[in-house]
Amino acid sequence: MTTQPQGSPPERMRDYRIEAELRASPDLHKLAQVFIGMAQSRARHEHQTTTCQERPPEQSGGQGVES
Repeated sequence: MTTQPQGSPPERMRDYRIEAELRASPDLHKLAQVFIGMAQSRARHEHQTTTCQERPPEQSGGQGVES
């Protein structure tokens, strides 16, 4: 296994070329959709995290461990 310098892409990606086109005006509708999607994803994640943390530990119905 060969090691690659830190920060360099893997061998299979070294031939890729990135091109950007300058636009007269940004597509604000598409940009808004991206931000809305990110906000919804973050809200869902935070909601799942808080509901998992707020659940009380499950009780065994008041019955203890027999010795």
